[in-house]
Amino acid sequence: MSPFWGVVLAGIGAYTMRASFVVLLSGVTFPHRVIRILDHVGPAVMAALVVTTLTGSEGQLEAGPIEFLTLAVMAGTTLWRKDLLIGLFTALVVFFASNSLFG
Repeated sequence: MSPFWGVVLAGIGAYTMRASFVVLLSGVTFPHRVIRILDHVGPAVMAALVVTTLTGSEGQLEAGPIEFLTLAVMAGTTLWRKDLLIGLFTALVVFFASNSLFG
């Protein structure tokens, strides 16, 4: 199997698994406590991604000024707009623009 078809099949499998939860749980009502806990999953995952991006395999700091600028922009945008997705998108734009200009 070529790498292309491997990626296509993995993408179809990942999409099918995610879509199955939406379809299978569409009629289920979750308790308020579960909803409140699930609200913290996105920020927790984002924090884990930031830490693994800023540190190396031995735990040493490997981030430069571009990464810290991106982190500051993301934190500020997320707090200002109260939307994690807008903060992530803004940070991606800043990161890639900064890398193309200064990197």
